[in-house]
Amino acid sequence: MRVARVVTNETCNQNCGFCSSRRPVERADLVREAAARVVTEARGRPQELVLAGGEPTMRRDLAALVEIAKQRGVPRVALETNAALVDPAMARSLRDAGLDVARTKIPAWGEDYERITRDEGGFERMLRGLAALVGAGVEVEAIVPIVRDNLALVGELPGALARHAPGIRTLVVRVPQEPGEHEAALAPLPTAAAAALRVVMQARRFDLGVRMDAGAFVPPCLFESPGRVSSLYALNPGSRARAGFEQVPGCSECALRDHCPGFPVTALRRGDGLAARPITEERTRRRLTLISTEQEQIARELVTREVHRGLDGTSAPLHTVRVNFRCNQSCSFCFVSTHLPAASDEDVRAAITEAARAGASLSLSGGEPTLNPRLAEYVRFAKQAGVRQVELQTNATRLSDPALVSELREAGVDVAFVSLHGSRAEISDRVTGAPGTFEQTVRGIDRIIESGIALRLNFVHSAPNTEDFPDYVRLVAARWPGATLTVSVVAPSTDLVPQTPELIPRYSEIRPRLAEGIRLARSAGLAVTGFESMCAVPLCLVPDEVREYLLLPEVPPGSGGGEFVKVTACESCRVNERCWGVRRRYLDLFGPGELSPIA
Repeated sequence: MRVARVVTNETCNQNCGFCSSRRPVERADLVREAAARVVTEARGRPQELVLAGGEPTMRRDLAALVEIAKQRGVPRVALETNAALVDPAMARSLRDAGLDVARTKIPAWGEDYERITRDEGGFERMLRGLAALVGAGVEVEAIVPIVRDNLALVGELPGALARHAPGIRTLVVRVPQEPGEHEAALAPLPTAAAAALRVVMQARRFDLGVRMDAGAFVPPCLFESPGRVSSLYALNPGSRARAGFEQVPGCSECALRDHCPGFPVTALRRGDGLAARPITEERTRRRLTLISTEQEQIARELVTREVHRGLDGTSAPLHTVRVNFRCNQSCSFCFVSTHLPAASDEDVRAAITEAARAGASLSLSGGEPTLNPRLAEYVRFAKQAGVRQVELQTNATRLSDPALVSELREAGVDVAFVSLHGSRAEISDRVTGAPGTFEQTVRGIDRIIESGIALRLNFVHSAPNTEDFPDYVRLVAARWPGATLTVSVVAPSTDLVPQTPELIPRYSEIRPRLAEGIRLARSAGLAVTGFESMCAVPLCLVPDEVREYLLLPEVPPGSGGGEFVKVTACESCRVNERCWGVRRRYLDLFGPGELSPIA
């Protein structure tokens, strides 16, 4: 997310020793030109514009600055404030001007707050300001600066906020790195990381969101267990280029070397005892890699809107809603951010309602949706809202429980779309990264068949299981002859999916076993689908056994999110408009040599 920052003024009603922004006297030109800077930053089309200080609420025209930003089309305007000067009238004026979020700096609680901010009586004034903002309907987040004076205190903040400031649902961890009045007030980065971990663990106890302040980055390798603090990070390839940071010896061996900027130069000069501890575990890399902030990533992944194309020439909308993200398996080709917390119940129900109003089929997915105790409620809600068909995307490991299957069938599940990626445990468990779950999935599929819920089985071709597909078809034909088979190919679609030949096979490697499996399926009377999906092979590589897929309707304009490419060979292809093309990252790995136009 592109964030622009405008300093509105530099004086402050508090006097934190670690602050590097506060000045004793205002610069008249800075105050006078603030509105012009808001306009200039808005021209760059940031997704968020932050008004910061000093203390911005010391300006009488603060609401006007907010209004200017909103009039210039800034989607989200944020205010950084200590809130001690905010009263109900100011809060309402900021809300009316369009303020989206106020981030309040809270370094400690009670008397410790006043000791650190050197503002006698400021704690109670801050609480009143928070209440005024919440009461006015402004979203409020708490900035938790971690400095030497509060290292032993910040672990208590999540509980205090949960008990006394329930309007705050998100904490922003900030580790100041520029020296202020007293450089000794800054905490060494390794010590600050340990304190930040305490904040994260306590925040989870009270169901509070937590992330790292974008302007005060701490390398994840400084944490003893980087995967435990993944909620702090939204690393992407753009994160590498950050001014004031540099990588050190050891960074070149890290799986995040293309996403992490390294260490703050100021901390390296201070001699904080910094040393890179390369992160090499793939699961940890996945957990730390996001496209955006945690909240934005949840919103991005909550709903996938597609159009299902049928061989009869019809098209119909299909919405996939992820009722949670966590999963009890760990497939390396999964493109879902499985470490994310679940979306709110309100947002899930809104997504289901949207699907009903669009006349779409609904697929309830995850992560693993059966881990959500409200799953049956969501199925009933979908049916009451008017969704015509409810599909459950699941690994079925928990559906070996007949009571759960019965509850879901009675709630209204029409189809179970079950992921099973091997004909035997040694293959399936390798793909899923969850030993022992193959047998659980098989028992769950048995219970689904017994319940009368329609069954579709999903086999994702990846390098570890491609040769197994014919044996997989034999298993299905013998044990679940009424099932429909859906075949797809691992999609190198996001940074979560390793872009390596060890995971992603060539289409030409898949095709012989895919064709053999389809012949076996046809002879056993099993239906085979999936070639209409963006997760299938390009249509020029569809086996001859299923050439009817060349008659699909055209791909809807704008589908695929720009992820697919049409190469030179596609230009003369008879089914060009009916085919997705090939994924950009597949081309990066293997090139276009396998593609040939259908004449």
